Amino acid sequence: MSRLAFFVLLVIAAAFGTQLWLAAQRDGPDPADREVNRDDVKLLSATAPPVAAMKAEEARREMQGLAGAACVEFAGFATDDLARVRAAFAALNLGDRLLEHRDEEVSRYWVFMPAERDRRAAETTAAQLRRQGVTDQSIRPDNAISLGVFSSEEAGRRFLAALEGKGVHGAQLGPFAKELREVALLVREPDTEMVARLTILQRDFAGARLRAVSCPAVGSDASPGAAPSSAAPTAAPAGATGTR
Repeated sequence: MSRLAFFVLLVIAAAFGTQLWLAAQRDGPDPADREVNRDDVKLLSATAPPVAAMKAEEARREMQGLAGAACVEFAGFATDDLARVRAAFAALNLGDRLLEHRDEEVSRYWVFMPAERDRRAAETTAAQLRRQGVTDQSIRPDNAISLGVFSSEEAGRRFLAALEGKGVHGAQLGPFAKELREVALLVREPDTEMVARLTILQRDFAGARLRAVSCPAVGSDASPGAAPSSAAPTAAPAGATGTR
């Protein structure tokens, strides 16, 4: 009998407590009144569950494809993003495991006389060229003599042939300026954790792609660490003549 009385009292106490809670909710302040700047909170975007699942599966397959790669290449991003990419890779503390490859294209060519031993010798060569009818020339600070800058290698070759026809010997044709087409960063022997971090990092740069590649041989054009921060084209030789 005492046990039954206990449970009855327990039920009554619970019911009374529920009534008090409901009254407090009804008569108390509206919880919405406690919101701070609720009108300023906006949902920017939301990924639908099927899309999120598809992206997660794509990332998983990509990581599997990169597992065990000798080198992983990070490329395809805009050259304007190069500074941000370098900063992101610097935070990974890869040391000499990070290599950088610059894909450059020659945009202009020049015809020139190789550098002389000093300014006096360069002036003597320049005087000889003028006697041969080559008046469009300039002496560079390194004592080479620029004879012309050209928009194509073929135009430079034709000019060089014309000089030889005038009896000029020793002139050469070479690249004048280069334009940066693409920069690729390579990570040597990445472990599973590094591959995962690169996969996540890839999402921050439009067009970026990851692929497994062979590591470049020692002495190749891939250089350790970050190259100079500027992505500008190669500077033109000082004192060169105008483009033709």
